[in-house]
Amino acid sequence: MKHLYGYFTDEQMDGYKTKLHKDVFWLLIYKDPNKINDFPDVDYEKYFEGLMLKINGLSELLSYPIEIVEMMSVLEAALLETRKENFNFKTYRKLIFDAHSLVDKIGG
Repeated sequence: MKHLYGYFTDEQMDGYKTKLHKDVFWLLIYKDPNKINDFPDVDYEKYFEGLMLKINGLSELLSYPIEIVEMMSVLEAALLETRKENFNFKTYRKLIFDAHSLVDKIGG
């Protein structure tokens, strides 16, 4: 896959997508009402924002493909959901799963 400074091999992209899947999935685990007390030392907002910065870097490297733009939008909606007074985990979970599925679409 062509990027700003050259090319990523298919193996590199597959490896990165696997890592990105895991990173996105942790967003779900960290907010799961049944597991939230299992991670008292995790700064959820910092983790979320760090992940968004990394995805934004990938987006710039790949010249802003629509799949990453859409994924960033969905993740931002999920983050906004967590900040609501009446946070709805089902809505949040759906958004995270939607973002998770967009990872596979990066690069066609």
